[in-house]
Amino acid sequence: MRRCAAAAFGLAIFALPHMARADDPLKYEDLVHCAATNIVVASLLSLNDGEIKNKPEIEAARGQAASLMMVATLGSKKGVDVVQADVSKETDVLIGIISDKTTSDGFVKYDVPSCHKLGKAAVEVTNDAKSGK
Repeated sequence: MRRCAAAAFGLAIFALPHMARADDPLKYEDLVHCAATNIVVASLLSLNDGEIKNKPEIEAARGQAASLMMVATLGSKKGVDVVQADVSKETDVLIGIISDKTTSDGFVKYDVPSCHKLGKAAVEVTNDAKSGK
């Protein structure tokens, strides 16, 4: 049973949008970057009583980060602890980016929407794998 679920999940990973194009393969670094981006977005949305006001968006961003890390772990065959450490390092880098007005605008304009799409796809893939689709 566990092997079937792992095989289904492995096949489902290929359904992610960027993997469909041979000239633009999905990379471990992209998954880590987008997981960190979703963590940063959730943290920003939580500021100033946002935890209550932005609860659905925060939960979505956290779920996307978790799914992206799961895909990164299985796709790279790296341990969970390694992926989490890489995401943590990337989160620190992103905090520096958003703290600088000259770099934060590009991050918000390009990275956040792109990582939101990839995160949604990762959630869909992980949900499908869990349900056996």
